[in-house]
Amino acid sequence: MGPGHAAAGMTPSVPERHGELRASWGKGGLYRALGAATPLDRGPLKGLRAQAREELGLDINRPIIASGHQPTLVHPGILLRQLLLARLGRELSSLWVIVDSDAPREVAIPVPLLRRRYTRHSLVLADNPGRRILAELPVPPELAQAWPRIAPRLATLRNPRIGEIAEVTWGAFPSPAGPWSQWTEEAKRASWGLDVPSLTVTQLASTKAFRAFLELLFEDRARASDAYARAAEVGGLAPLPGGVLPLWTLREGRRVPASTTDASPLLPRALLLTLAVRALVCDFFIHGVGGAGYEPAVDLLFRELLGVEPPPWGWIVGTYLLPEPSAEQRELERDYPFFFHEPEPVAASLRAIAL
Repeated sequence: MGPGHAAAGMTPSVPERHGELRASWGKGGLYRALGAATPLDRGPLKGLRAQAREELGLDINRPIIASGHQPTLVHPGILLRQLLLARLGRELSSLWVIVDSDAPREVAIPVPLLRRRYTRHSLVLADNPGRRILAELPVPPELAQAWPRIAPRLATLRNPRIGEIAEVTWGAFPSPAGPWSQWTEEAKRASWGLDVPSLTVTQLASTKAFRAFLELLFEDRARASDAYARAAEVGGLAPLPGGVLPLWTLREGRRVPASTTDASPLLPRALLLTLAVRALVCDFFIHGVGGAGYEPAVDLLFRELLGVEPPPWGWIVGTYLLPEPSAEQRELERDYPFFFHEPEPVAASLRAIAL
């Protein structure tokens, strides 16, 4: 598997057993794939990458390994990527991309509950019927009253250890104030010791380098639309309506499809988001199990729109079930948030992964 195809031809799947971790960096591991990559600054992206990093205050002297996710209280299978970035050697620079351009219908925490059987209760912290982007959402006031609603549900479980872990971790969280996307990062830092440099999508989209990147992509709009349509088919995404670009613009904090690159601000959507991060910011991108499925489509955009071989990428995924009813018997699904879990077993599973 050559550069840009660290997982080509492979379909990552979520492991079923607790503590199991799967990853693919291509033959020889992440470091070798990174070393074999064709530099992007020799082609049409020459100058744009350095400009983007300088505008964003990122490291310009070391290769950047990046990953990212929406700013939510994610489960450890997703947090695994951020833990991996935190343990990279000093010869590399890490970057966590916060997808604050997402616009979910609600901000919620899944909580397990045992009645006659286990159920999944969704504790809604904030409704977002207008679908404002997360960058526009403050910390919901309901967050201050969340623990008294979580604790009784955890008390129904057979293993009290889950509630004990959650209470200690929740107590380490910062005060509920400020932007939601900033608070979630502070929560992970305070409770799991994660301190990886971060970049929001809205920050990237505000740079002059990103604007120049869009001008390069859409210089021939018909050609760009055709390439994106082929990429969407490869990635299994629905095609865009005629005249709509793979970009959002904002109206009062709400996303609307963009039909011209003259609009402002412009935020990348779907495949264009990872394309921009890989083209402008990082040297190696690490996906979870979901994103890895459509990344070959982004590779297609590198070749057809930019005429360059794509930089390498890989994926990593793990399963961590709650110890219920006991540490030996784990029955609950994997998607409960990180503050129900102990960090050390999750971090320990990374030590078996060869870089």
